Amino acid sequence: MTQILRGLSPMKNPVQRNRILIILILSLASLGANLFGMIAGVTIVLSHLLYFPVILASYWFPRRGIAFSVIITALYGLLIAFFGPDEQLLDILSLSRIAMLIIIGTVVALLARNLAQSEQQLHDIIEFLPDATYAVDKQGKIIAWNRAVEEMTGKMKSSMLGKDQTDVARIFCGEDRPMLSSLVIRGEKISPVIYPEIRQESGKLVAERYLPNFSAGRGVHLRLSATALVDAGGNVTGAIESIRDVTDQVMMQEALENANHRLNTLSGILRHDLSRRLAVLYGHLRLGVMKFNDPEVITFIAGIKEAANSIMRQIEISREYRDIGATQPTWIPVQDAFQSAAGRIEIGPVIFHAWTERLEVFSDPHLSTVFYHILHNSVKSETGASRIIATYRICPEGCAIIIEDNGKGIAEPQKASLFVQREDSYGRGLFLANEILSITGMTIRETGIPGQGARFEIRIPSEGYRVEGMY
Repeated sequence: MTQILRGLSPMKNPVQRNRILIILILSLASLGANLFGMIAGVTIVLSHLLYFPVILASYWFPRRGIAFSVIITALYGLLIAFFGPDEQLLDILSLSRIAMLIIIGTVVALLARNLAQSEQQLHDIIEFLPDATYAVDKQGKIIAWNRAVEEMTGKMKSSMLGKDQTDVARIFCGEDRPMLSSLVIRGEKISPVIYPEIRQESGKLVAERYLPNFSAGRGVHLRLSATALVDAGGNVTGAIESIRDVTDQVMMQEALENANHRLNTLSGILRHDLSRRLAVLYGHLRLGVMKFNDPEVITFIAGIKEAANSIMRQIEISREYRDIGATQPTWIPVQDAFQSAAGRIEIGPVIFHAWTERLEVFSDPHLSTVFYHILHNSVKSETGASRIIATYRICPEGCAIIIEDNGKGIAEPQKASLFVQREDSYGRGLFLANEILSITGMTIRETGIPGQGARFEIRIPSEGYRVEGMY
């Protein structure tokens, strides 16, 4: 039986070697106790001791558990044959115990084999994740260290398994400091000093850090994210943390922001220069109207003034566009955006209600500008509206924000040109609103019935909205 036990696993592994030793001791003790019991006339109770080595062998070594069960029950059968009492009823009971030992060993071995396969699948998933990933148990000891983190740190899995999280902190930060996985396990409060950008995202901790001494002193920008590992009872048993090198993205973002700043500066200079020159031109036109009485000359001057007005409108449009896209999109509470837009408008007698309290959308920060232009057109006296309602509804393809009034509405021929650039303020404002929405994949259309009021519908893609309390 010793040779069978040695074949269960390589003896050079200390953990496996200890397991084999435990099974061997339990097997000899159980068989010895049964031999002593048979000599003393006790054959029923002591046979249950054989369950311990059978179950442990089948659980720790599922591939050889069945063979081990057969061998130990065969040895037990030999003991019964040579030392057991010669009674037919006891022989039947002994055979049933032998069958039960083999059945239990087989069942445990099959269950352990399925468990081992599930654990191997989980290990392979972690091992081949594209992001550098490691996992720790509740004591902070490393239990997983994938290939990506090996490549990032130069530390092999064999040298990291079983080590403490402080060793991970020394590798990445060059000093002892809690990693995000430590905060997750301990349930500690977020430290803005250690991680100024730390935040909660969908139940996990996320932070960005710049490590100037990492990667051979070149420095890297890392994005860290950690989440808890919990058991079936919801108890924290460990944590898993992923680390992504986002240096290229940060450098690209900085370059884009720098280019945008330079373009805004240049366009501001051009707008200022054009405005000064237009002021001079308007002065000459006023003098011309005062100096000349010829109707043809007056008409000619009026044409020049209208062209100057068009240039001034283009300058105003460029001023509105200067900051769009300059800042990253973010999650914006729609109700707050409506309140901000309404605060910029003289609503007068028009009643405005927004029923969008729990809705958030992923949008350019100028979302309130979109609502401003829509509301601004609805409160104009020529629309005849006395009430404006803003609501939202969930639809199969995403979400829709609906803004409708009870005014005259918009004629069908005009709807096609609402969101294209035009010289009049109505078209210009909605064109700007459409451009802002398109940054994050949203669309806008007018679906009202002429004579019954205007109805603007903003369509949001499924990944671009969330409702508080809705899962």
